[in-house]
Amino acid sequence: MSQKSMVYDHPAYINRLCHAFGANTAGAASATAKFVAFTSMHVFSITATSFVVGTSTYTGWNGTATGTATASGDTIAGIKVSGTSTSTYGPYLLDAAQGGFARIQISGTGVGSSTANGGVALTVGDTFNLVRGTDATAVEVTAIEYAVDPLALVSS
Repeated sequence: MSQKSMVYDHPAYINRLCHAFGANTAGAASATAKFVAFTSMHVFSITATSFVVGTSTYTGWNGTATGTATASGDTIAGIKVSGTSTSTYGPYLLDAAQGGFARIQISGTGVGSSTANGGVALTVGDTFNLVRGTDATAVEVTAIEYAVDPLALVSS
């Protein structure tokens, strides 16, 4: 299969894309399927909508400071695997009633940064998935927002 690098301002490089994981299963620390980077890219945010509310209270990063989620909350973390190295981004609070929406900007510098800071870099073959907190009943529908890096190789 041949590959190509398109012009720097090609729409594939300047548009944000979404990968929806779908609803997770109820149960502590349930994980989504893994997203595999098909070229060089950056993950900029995690989005989640509460489908079934949780029953626990959690402490985590709320985007600007460490906070505590209410009894309907849960947490979510991003997991990047690059070769034999694993990086965790989070836990982030999902403090929303059923139908509530959360958009969490993630940073390559980890939890504690209130800005996206350029997102989390993925190279070809890296995987990225999401892991819920320990609430046994919460269910969220999740997705990631990403962009292909300029001049990254894609299939022709």
